This record gives sequence, C-alpha cells and structure tokens, in this order.
Amino acid sequence: MRKSFRYLAVGSLLLFGAAACADLEIANQNAPDAARSLASAGDVESLIAGSFNTWFNGVNAYGGPGMFMSNAAFQHNAPWSNSGMEKYGRLPRISMDNNVAASSYNNFVRPWYRSYRAISAVANGLAALEDPEIADELGAADVLRITAFGKFNLGLSHATLAMFYDRGFAVDETTDLNEEQEILDYNTLMERALAYFDEAISLSSGASFTLPLGWMQITLSGPELARVAHSYKARFRAQVARTESERAAVNWSAVVADVDAGITEDLVPFYDDYNGWSLDVLGYGSYYGWSQNAYFMYGMADQSGDVDRWHDLGLTEKSYQFADGEPVLIVTPDLRFPQGTTVEEQRAAKGTKFEITKSSHLGNTWKKPERGVWRWSWYKTWKGREYWGVDGYDLEMNQKEIDHTEMRLLKAEALFRSGDKGGAALIINETRVEAGLNATDAGGTNTSCVPHLPNGPCGNLWEMLKWEKRMETQFVGLAGNPWYFDGRGWGDLWKDTPLQFPVPCQELQVLQQLPCETFGGPGGEMGAPLSTYAFNGEG
Repeated sequence: MRKSFRYLAVGSLLLFGAAACADLEIANQNAPDAARSLASAGDVESLIAGSFNTWFNGVNAYGGPGMFMSNAAFQHNAPWSNSGMEKYGRLPRISMDNNVAASSYNNFVRPWYRSYRAISAVANGLAALEDPEIADELGAADVLRITAFGKFNLGLSHATLAMFYDRGFAVDETTDLNEEQEILDYNTLMERALAYFDEAISLSSGASFTLPLGWMQITLSGPELARVAHSYKARFRAQVARTESERAAVNWSAVVADVDAGITEDLVPFYDDYNGWSLDVLGYGSYYGWSQNAYFMYGMADQSGDVDRWHDLGLTEKSYQFADGEPVLIVTPDLRFPQGTTVEEQRAAKGTKFEITKSSHLGNTWKKPERGVWRWSWYKTWKGREYWGVDGYDLEMNQKEIDHTEMRLLKAEALFRSGDKGGAALIINETRVEAGLNATDAGGTNTSCVPHLPNGPCGNLWEMLKWEKRMETQFVGLAGNPWYFDGRGWGDLWKDTPLQFPVPCQELQVLQQLPCETFGGPGGEMGAPLSTYAFNGEG
C-alpha cells in the first residue's frame, strides 16, 4: 500500500466529494473559484457556520451508515434492506462491499465525503480570514468566534474520519494542495483531530462570544463550546479503539481530564427533522415496524430463563416465541424494561426505555423470515413515538447529542481500568439503582443478576458497567451508534463484523490507488474475533 497520494484535494476536498475522474497532475483550479465565492465577510461566516450541519448530515442522515451499524451491534434490528440494515446485519457477517455499483455503497462512504466537505469549507473560510479587509469587516470578536468554531469542526470532521475509516488525510487552512498529501493511519488522524479540538478550546475558554442558534441548533457561549469540545475528545479518544487491546491502551487519565472539563449537563440541540437536522438512526431505530430489540444483548436483563432457552436454539429457530407458541419474554427487575410476566401485563406497564410492541403494529414487525427470525422480538425502544410524534405523543425534536451519563460512565471505565473499582461502582450505581437494580460494589456484587450473561453467570462489575453504558446511551453518539463503537473496543461485536470502513473505492479510482480494499467477513482483515459472549451460532 502506498503511503501517500498526490493531489488528494482535487478528488475529494475542493470538489466537495465529486467523483468525476481527474487528471492528478493538473494545477488546482478550484482556488480561484473559492476566492470569488468568499469575497465578503458574510460569505466567510456562512461557509464556516454551515460546516457543522454538513458534518451532521454525513453521519446522522438516513443515507449514512448509522442504521446498518446499529443492526450489526444489535442496538436495534429490522429485516428491511433500507440503508444496508439487512445486508450488514445478516448472520454470518459479510465484508464491506467497497464497490461503486454495490447496494449500500453510498451509506458507508457518506461520512467520508461529508466530513471532507465540512473540512474544505472550514479550510477555505479560515484562509479567507487572513485577508485584512474581510477580517476588518468582521471585527476581532467575530473573527475569534468564527475561528474557534472552525477549529471545533475541523476536530469533529477529522475525528469522524478516524472513527470510521482505516486511514485518511488531515487538511486545514495551512495545507498546500499542490503538494503531495501524506495518508495517515486512524490513530494519527485522531491525534490531529484532538489537536484541532485543543485549538478550539484555547480560543473559546475565556471568550465572551455566543454561537447563534442555527449553527448547532443550540446557543453556546465560548466557555460552553470549550466544554463540548472536551466531551467530544473524551468520547473519541476511547471509541477510536478497534480492539480490546487498543481500548485498554487508551490514555484513560486524559479521558478523565476531558470528562471533568467537559459538559455538566446533557447537550440537547433541537433536531428539526424538516429542515436538515434529522436524527434518522434514532428515528427509524425506534419506530414501530422498523425496529425490534433482538434478544442477543437486551436479553441479558431476563431472570425467567426464557432467554437462556432462546440462546440454546439454533439461529433458524430463534424467534419471538418458542415452538410451543409461548412468547419469549424478558422478565426483569430492571425498570427500563416493561414489568410483568405476560405479554398483556408488559404491554400495559411499559418500561422507562423499552416497551412491548403494540398489537396493532405487530403486522409490520415480524416480516421477512428468510432474512432471519432471530431478529424478531416483542421489544422495541419507545423513543420513536416521541421523536415522530405518533400514538398521541407530542413531537419532540430536542434530543441528546452528548449525554452527561455517557461522560460519567466513561470516567467509570477509566477508574475501573486504573484499579479504582470502588469509584467505578459508585458511578455505575447512579443509574443502576435508579433503574430498580441492587447496588454493586468494588467486588462486583450482583444480587439482581442483571446483566445475566448468555454463557450463564451473573455479570461482574465490568459487565455491569457495560450494561449501564448500553442502556443509558442507546442511539446517542457518533452516527447514533455507541453500541458499535464501544462494542468493537470491548470485544462484544459478533464474529467477523467489520471493525472499520475502507477508503471509498470511488476515491481510490480517482487517485489511481487500486485495488480497493475491504474489511470484515469470514477470514477477512479487521473482522471482529469471537465475541466476549460467544453466542450460540456465532461460530
């Protein structure tokens, strides 16, 4: 594999993701156009102000990878082929189909092109700020605000590339696009992203500016933007890990420092589904007919023995009921789940997070048996009713971008890994006890036996930490997929699930860097090993 590509920007950045073939030896013709389009202070501000929405739509929209990643991590399951859900959620796993003509190709390449589109906007905008006339027209205060926000979005976009792809390029306003660009591995790319966040933090921490509502769908002061940047750093530093060994080697003291300097309450923007701010992974991942919570992970709450019996069945026999017609129910003291011992009781007493699917919706739920009845379940996340405004629920577009509980549980993981298991237990108990479960301690006491692992025992302290993280952060995070990004670093993904995405083949064709690579699938490079839980049928 060559270590550098020539004139990457001609193919990916300055053409905003255009895929037309290009002569890689020609001079950059885009710069004059950029200069003409950034002739005023308002142009510069608008370009950088819109970069967050460009990034947001790259990772959260229906056309992105979030829905198939959620299926692959068992965060939710659906039998439909939309957005690659069935394809990349099937068992056994398949490799990434890095072929321009392949179905779902656009889903996994979308974060690449949208992130570089955001990077290009910021790079051109920050370069334009060096024009004294534009800087004077804006004034020092606005230049500071725009620059800080630009650096923040350089951090977000480069971190996103490092989280998804095996390699990528770092580009900013100082990059000479006529020079050969070095390709960076994902860890090095993440280091660059963290450095951009640090620049944003330095500029914002003591600043008096306020970001307008439309920039991030929430108003933030300079110090608040700095806190948000710290929290993103904590998340990305931990979740970039592809394997258990990489996750263990994370700089956990730095994670703690960023958590402590980060948000003090949930970051809750207004995601206007009708005006370019659609959180589709949450929307479709919890909407009836589009979502079921398969028993592989959620079943660890069960105390009745039903899920143990379900695990003992072969993949073609696993379903929402047993051969005798009895339903597979999760009976648990965990109040996040519906309470009761029958379908009727649980339907009448939904949990704080999950519910039994309404009888009127079941016809849209148990479909396509040929795609795997193991996907079928009585359970779903009820958040979709709120997000879509159905079944008498008010439309609620205020949704979490960063959950403060997520940050607290990241700190708990850092404490656990450093040997402070008592400190980790105290944080775990904050949500555990609220959910009706008995408190744990440094020794991992689990008298509630939640989670109850597929291979038999009650979960230890480490498993209780992971359980709380899964239950409390569902659909919150990059591409709405904490279960995928945490799962790969915890070693919990189903065997052969791709651990990362390849550079888009379309890009490699333009850059003359064939053949195109792929990951995952049986015997493939960078596929998940046998999971922690060694599920029956995983192989």
